[in-house]
Amino acid sequence: MKWTKTLPASSNKITKLQLAILIAWLGFTLSAFGYFITDKLVSFDSNKKLKNVDHQKLSTFLSAYSLPIEGNKKHTVLHFSTSTCNCQKYSNEHIQEINELAADHDFTIKNINIDEHDVIPSTPSVALIDESGKIIYFGPYGQGLACSQTTGYAQTILNNFIKGYNENIVIKEAKGCYCSV
Repeated sequence: MKWTKTLPASSNKITKLQLAILIAWLGFTLSAFGYFITDKLVSFDSNKKLKNVDHQKLSTFLSAYSLPIEGNKKHTVLHFSTSTCNCQKYSNEHIQEINELAADHDFTIKNINIDEHDVIPSTPSVALIDESGKIIYFGPYGQGLACSQTTGYAQTILNNFIKGYNENIVIKEAKGCYCSV
């Protein structure tokens, strides 16, 4: 004797209740995702510290950090960080790649930990300075959620500088994971 169980015939139609639950679940999920994303995306210069600052003024402000070591006139990479900034972990890959490229092209590399500053709006941030003390680039490593590697400004500018292009760029408007200084 064979035992078989028969299931009741089911309808392949979605009921209005099931559809309402699905729409509510999708709405809640998308709203939660949007909330958590926008909470992590903040403006790089939210306090407008760079509002009236161009690359020449910024070069003057950062000259104390970029003084050559032992009298050697070299290009300089300044990495700015804050000890309490959780966003720093997203920039580690950027920092490593920039340092490797900079070291291969005779740059001086300095790590600067700041807690407050009159001009630097946020960390993590980076300044690339030429041998005459002028800004090549200042701003975030990248932008977007977790300042992803695919939007790395600093490395692109460094590559261009090594190839002979000097842009004097100061990034004031970017959104990503930054900590105000």
